Amino acid sequence: METYECEICGKKTKFPTTAVKVEGAEFKACSDCAKLGTVVERRPASPAGKAYGTPASGKYASQSTGGFGGAPKPKPKNYFAGLDELVENYDTLIKKAREAKGLSHEDLALKIKEKAALIKKIERKEIHPEESVMKKLEKELGIKLTEAFDSSETFQSRSSGSATLGDVAFVKKK
Repeated sequence: METYECEICGKKTKFPTTAVKVEGAEFKACSDCAKLGTVVERRPASPAGKAYGTPASGKYASQSTGGFGGAPKPKPKNYFAGLDELVENYDTLIKKAREAKGLSHEDLALKIKEKAALIKKIERKEIHPEESVMKKLEKELGIKLTEAFDSSETFQSRSSGSATLGDVAFVKKK
């Protein structure tokens, strides 16, 4: 029995997915996620009975590794490579480093030319510091608040190996 995978939430279903447009992007979605966007009308097949751009068939199909030509399919580009992400315990790192230097919220804020209220909110984990503030804090406190983003860990949990929108973004239900 054929199963289908929703490109938004990753749920596997025995029912065919529906093409929907969400915020300008087109996805194959399950019945639950299809409600998040508008259904996309599909064009009918070409007069010859095949849609344009379908993979090669016939005696040359087995030689084609990419589906359209003879060249192997290129590996998808990793857009997350080289990116840094904020460490999970940034709040405690900042607070401990500030206290170790004997600085109050006000003193630290004055040194990095930011407001004390901002420092307090960051230490309470109410907000993530902007990149410019992060750099100032790292320099003043002598700490590292970022680490390399490892996208391979993020997408390893998928059995199909492909990422869905739900892997990288929070989907807010209507």
